Amino acid sequence: MIHFAPHVLAIFVLLLLAAISAIFLKRLKFPYTIGLVIIGIILAGIIDDFTVFEQFTDIQLSHDVIMYLILPTLIFDAAVNIDSRLLIKNLVPIVALAAPGLIISTLIIGVFMQQFTPLHLGVAMLFGALISATDPVAVIALFKDIGAPKRLTILVDGESLFNDATAIVAFNIILALIVSGAALSFDTATSAVLDFFYVFIGGLIFGLLVGYIITLLIKMASDEPLIQIALSTVLAYASFIVADHYLGISGVMSTLGAGIIVSWYGASQFTEKSKEALKGFWEFATFVANSFIFLLLGVAEWEMLIKKGHTPNIIMYLIYTIVIVTIARFIVVFGITPLLKFLPKYEKISVANRTVIFWGGLRGAVPLALVLSLKSNFESHQLLVEFTLGIVLFTLLVQGTTTKMLMKLFKLNKISLFDRITAFQTKLDILNKTKNFLLKMKDDGYISGKIFNQMNEDNDKSSEMTLNEIKKHQNNPAFNQDTVRKIIWNQAFLIEFKTYQNLYESGLITESVFRELEFNIDLEREKIKKNTFPLLNIEGTPLETKLKIGFVDIFKFIVPASKYTKILKNRVLISRIETSLAMIAANDQINSNISNIPNIYSKQLEVINECKHFYLMRSKQAVKQVRTLEKNKSIQALQSKKLSKTVFMTQIKAIDELAYLGSISETVADLLKSDIKLKN
Repeated sequence: MIHFAPHVLAIFVLLLLAAISAIFLKRLKFPYTIGLVIIGIILAGIIDDFTVFEQFTDIQLSHDVIMYLILPTLIFDAAVNIDSRLLIKNLVPIVALAAPGLIISTLIIGVFMQQFTPLHLGVAMLFGALISATDPVAVIALFKDIGAPKRLTILVDGESLFNDATAIVAFNIILALIVSGAALSFDTATSAVLDFFYVFIGGLIFGLLVGYIITLLIKMASDEPLIQIALSTVLAYASFIVADHYLGISGVMSTLGAGIIVSWYGASQFTEKSKEALKGFWEFATFVANSFIFLLLGVAEWEMLIKKGHTPNIIMYLIYTIVIVTIARFIVVFGITPLLKFLPKYEKISVANRTVIFWGGLRGAVPLALVLSLKSNFESHQLLVEFTLGIVLFTLLVQGTTTKMLMKLFKLNKISLFDRITAFQTKLDILNKTKNFLLKMKDDGYISGKIFNQMNEDNDKSSEMTLNEIKKHQNNPAFNQDTVRKIIWNQAFLIEFKTYQNLYESGLITESVFRELEFNIDLEREKIKKNTFPLLNIEGTPLETKLKIGFVDIFKFIVPASKYTKILKNRVLISRIETSLAMIAANDQINSNISNIPNIYSKQLEVINECKHFYLMRSKQAVKQVRTLEKNKSIQALQSKKLSKTVFMTQIKAIDELAYLGSISETVADLLKSDIKLKN
């Protein structure tokens, strides 16, 4: 009989150990997750020598624990926090590495493992499928610490998310073929390919659908962060378990799809309070999940690879395996990515980035979960476990600890001059706001003149030091007129974005319009880094907006005289008006704020005038479009209705804020809201 209390205590002792380890590992600047593996190995050795710790031996990693408890947490958190726009932009190389890349890796590993180890071809292919799934937790943490390029981070993180799903699907298909004893033929290969697409795509579609439904519920609970956290937790686990266990489709793709939907809509639909609550909860959940999986991975390494009896010649076989898996990874990364350059509008991946993607392809949770799912009487079971644990240990302890040196070698940790000056500019803006805040506090009588003088003096010193840092960078050979243009245009984009965000939060523009405008700012930001500066027309349209416009065009073609067609058409026209009005507002804000940039850049006035001229000309175009569209009476009615709704929402929000601050009671707030609703 297992006593419950000691095991619960053991779990919290492990969490305490992980937390303490995290403190010291961060101070030593050693990768946290890799350090936990080492600590896990040491812990397992200590447990073996003391019977008092026997309850710890019952806490072990298993297929179900990893797949249904830990993996949904890691996948959902990664999907929610991933930059969905950047993910879509880099979807081609990510999917190429994660799908065909993983299949190629499986074939290479399978063929060579059959030649150099005792594994038969089918089992060798099975090993190739499970070991090709990457787990870059340690590498992504490193990227954050040293400020790696965003694109490199999204490529590594995105590939891992997708190839987890590919590996699980490929593993299950190969396993089914082995168990059934079916010979490889055209029919079985065709069936396997169809199964793969059904499981992979089916999981994604199911996750997107469930994610959309739950996101609507999360949005409805806008003032209840605890309910939102509960709903997001249900979404993460239910999407995985229902898809994987009950529908026979990919749980990883389902949770990934659900998380991306939350990320996509949450960026604009959730309140700041909601975003902070969700982010905080999932960061904690991921910390706990990673702590346990890497700590217990170390324990598993001790129990199954070090302590137990080994297969004869295991060291030699492990060396072969490490070489084969590494070569397969090299062929996939350096073989596939150069071919993508033939695709239209493809942004090339540099040799430096490819090298880090290759070497940073660590292995972790998914390979271990898959190998643990095999029964003990499965063919070559012991070898498969030893090979998996050996590769996981090698990639973590060798590749994981040397990736930082590799990045320094390629100078991928070096912050560009543009980014450094932008950082100082941001700091200067914050210090200016602090100065204004201190003045207001003094004028309102909250602080004395003496305290104000002291704090204001410190703030002025920080401002002066920041200005001096910016001036120092002017002596850099890379600092030229193009750098000045980039900095000032980046400031203009920031003002423009804040204008659109305020309009969206006020209800004056719809979410789709806000997304389109934001999307274009992102495009322009990318362009100025390559010394390409804005044009007057809107160049990009988000996928979501394209789908909506496409749907309207199809509907107009099928039923051109329908009343609903007219409504859809008017909505598209209203969106155009909102876009134009937003651009006019952006022009006003640019004219009011762009000149506030400190007068420290050479030829600053010329560039500022360039910005002002651009926004002025675009505003004139927008005014013409608005005047043309507003002649339509149906649009005038829709605009009037929308404006009334905006006023209504503004009044309700003001009442809620007063109730939250305690200025009025909840009863009074309800009465006021009821009165406003009756009038509307």
